Amino acid sequence: MKTSTETIDPVQVKLTVEIEPQRVKQAFDRAARELAKQVDLPGFRKGKVPRRLLEQRFGSGVIAQTAMEEALSGYYAEAVRTEDLQPIAQPEVEVETFDETEGCVFTATVQVRPTFDPPDHTGIGVSFPEWDVDADEVDQQLESMRERFAEVDEVERPAAVGDLVTIDLEVEVGGAMLEDATVEDALYEVGSQGVTPKLDDEVVGKEAGDTFTYEDDLPEDYPEHGGEAAVFHVTVKDVREKTLPALDDDFATSASEFDTIEELRADLRRSLTRRKVEQAQHELRGRILEAYLARVDVPLPPAMVEAETANRIHELEHQAQRFGMSAEQLLQAQGLSAEEHEEQAANQAKGSVKAQLVLDALATRIEPDLAPADIDQEIVRHAQANGVAPDEIARIIQEQGSLPALIGDIVRRKTIDAIVAAADIEGGPSDEELIELGLLADPAAAEDEAAADGADEGPADADAPTGLIVPGRDAEAGDGGGGGGDAPELIVPGRD
Repeated sequence: MKTSTETIDPVQVKLTVEIEPQRVKQAFDRAARELAKQVDLPGFRKGKVPRRLLEQRFGSGVIAQTAMEEALSGYYAEAVRTEDLQPIAQPEVEVETFDETEGCVFTATVQVRPTFDPPDHTGIGVSFPEWDVDADEVDQQLESMRERFAEVDEVERPAAVGDLVTIDLEVEVGGAMLEDATVEDALYEVGSQGVTPKLDDEVVGKEAGDTFTYEDDLPEDYPEHGGEAAVFHVTVKDVREKTLPALDDDFATSASEFDTIEELRADLRRSLTRRKVEQAQHELRGRILEAYLARVDVPLPPAMVEAETANRIHELEHQAQRFGMSAEQLLQAQGLSAEEHEEQAANQAKGSVKAQLVLDALATRIEPDLAPADIDQEIVRHAQANGVAPDEIARIIQEQGSLPALIGDIVRRKTIDAIVAAADIEGGPSDEELIELGLLADPAAAEDEAAADGADEGPADADAPTGLIVPGRDAEAGDGGGGGGDAPELIVPGRD
């Protein structure tokens, strides 16, 4: 085999392959033997029909076509290995010659990843997003708690803002009642604007037993009839007054595990701060990655963009199924047309593919560490996201052969970690604050724990075999003796 390559553009290569006649003849002979197994001719055992008789019966073109279809994929795979190419899509093949006497010549136009040097990832300057919690935010949380612990009593008076009313509601559009909009015995808070704003104006002053109608437009995001004029038929069944508990120590005791209102306030502030810091950290990673990606312009292979776009469109369909809706209904609820969603998916796919290419290139340079425990954590993460057992995710990974893709995701995440760690971040909580919020491990506590574990276990065996072990699995001793055994292999939970 002779091979050569020609670069068409940064993401496309033309591969030329030449195969000697002897190998092509072998392909013809194999095709004839396979064809003979399918033919019954008097006087010949099945599979023993001579090639010349097969050609007389079917024509030489059938054997040639069969030989070419079976041989080209093998020739192509061998040529790709020879030229050390990494195709990312099916090639466009053009056969010039496929003959027993002349051999085979064909070309394959192949999409490949672009080759480039990733930019320096250090020193990206960025400000830590806002993360402070003010007194108003704590007060809002306390008000929400008061609402949950409010006492509600039925009263014999007209409804006022802040009251709860039990209502039956029917909605009429174009003279027809909307069946999916009909509700009975619904508890509605006056002033919440939960149906349409006009309902709050109309229900104020109404008493139990009152019925009324009013006209208003349906919300813009209402399925099928969004923004249309409608007639609302309402029956008030009762009026309930809501009494909020006082913000005192008794409330703290009944609503939480704390004895005083100040302890409850402090805990709410800590919880809010932790949540805002976590959100800020997530936003910060996005800012830093965006700034790093802006340092390089990378040509994008069309096949990768198309595949990622298709994945995003299919994800919308899966999401709609989870909500019990069609894709069209979900798009309508989001205020998007199918064309707008496809354009949005394509733009997002381009950003995703660029990030993947750049992070993979940087990972090759910095070589982030990968431990078996990282794979465990990734499997657990997928399991929690999908609500299934980790063993089930491991089984799916094994069946689909998707472990390399899983490892790729882990390496990219670790590469982003390296970019973030090397950034110049202005502001943000101190390590002491992160430890207090439970967002950073306390090194002093870890040292104390390690010392305690060492005291419990006694002196370590210097000859004990070492290696990376998946948590929950014991490594097999290499030779039963100590330092000379093989290192344990990387194991995915659920796989032998």
